[in-house]
Amino acid sequence: MFILRVSSRYLLSKRSGNSRLINVISFVGLVLGLSLLIVVLSVLNGTRDKIDDYIFEIFPHAIARVSPDQNLLLDELQSLPGVTSIEQFVDLRGLLNVQGSTPRAEPGLGIEVYGFEPDSSNRTFRQMYTVIKEPRDLPLAGMDFPVAIRYGLARGDTFTLTVPIVTARGVQFKTVAFRYARPMMLGDRGGRSRIMYVQIPDLIAHGIISHDQVHHRISLEDPYQADVILGEYPEVVTWTERFGSYYQALAMEKTILFVLLLFVIGLVIMSVISGQAMFINRKSSDIAILQTMGAELRWVSIVFMCQGAIIVVSGIIVGTILGCVVAHFAYDIMQFFERDARNVTLYFDKANVSVQDLIWTISAVLLVGLVAILRPLNLVFKKDPVESLNRMV
Repeated sequence: MFILRVSSRYLLSKRSGNSRLINVISFVGLVLGLSLLIVVLSVLNGTRDKIDDYIFEIFPHAIARVSPDQNLLLDELQSLPGVTSIEQFVDLRGLLNVQGSTPRAEPGLGIEVYGFEPDSSNRTFRQMYTVIKEPRDLPLAGMDFPVAIRYGLARGDTFTLTVPIVTARGVQFKTVAFRYARPMMLGDRGGRSRIMYVQIPDLIAHGIISHDQVHHRISLEDPYQADVILGEYPEVVTWTERFGSYYQALAMEKTILFVLLLFVIGLVIMSVISGQAMFINRKSSDIAILQTMGAELRWVSIVFMCQGAIIVVSGIIVGTILGCVVAHFAYDIMQFFERDARNVTLYFDKANVSVQDLIWTISAVLLVGLVAILRPLNLVFKKDPVESLNRMV
């Protein structure tokens, strides 16, 4: 209690000169730096959650490249823990041509074609089936409304799809006419992908694919466990083979930002060293008096260590609370600034404060703060009490 009382008295003393100002600046800088670090990591987490919702809803978690007659393998895959459903699925790419219209899509990119079963459990497929289930003179195709707008399609328009077909004589091309059913709004799930939805029977009936080319879409409870669950099956292609490098880039971006902002916090905490050093030099006479009263230098050093610890710990507590609060309202704050900046696009619905990120952040700041607190303490042991007392006289 004596140590804490002396430390708090030194910390709040108005006669500590510039060291008190430096301590205040260190505290404010630590609070702002830590808050910024938490907000940035939370926004990145929110962005990744948004990307997860988009990718795992639109794209398959895994695709089993097996023929429909391999029932034993399909049953084995279905029995694996974490596998929720296995459905027939077709994915291919083709070129879409709309006569009498100027497509807004960039030329040469084509479109991706998804073939699905009418009784699919996927939400997007079920929505599309309600649009293209009615029989027509031409097979019906469904697209998200923004995708159809890019290609200049309106309700009932006829367009052609050209797809490559591998035969015994080589690669050939087949063109089939389709009719665009009607506008369908998938929201963020479908607006960013050029995907055309067709029923598998229509693809087979018009010779675009054969029965052997019908694969199976595997849905998982936790898509992040795809390689763990399905890694032993060479016939299965998981989503990580398509988007793994993209997620690695996101993780690297988050790590780099974490390190850079941690360096900023480290620079702020370095001012604690200068503040503590100035304060120890200013209190050299107090150290000499305490020594003459029988105080050991290690206990005197603990007094100054507690003072620095109060600055660092209080800054971490306040910075963590402020960062979590700002992260909670980050989306609303960004929307406020978006009113004056039309080119600002938000890729997250809400910032996600991760407990793991908080643990890593607080641990790293505590480690850097501990170094900043202990570094100036060697000045206490270098003080000569006789010289200090002579200066007082």
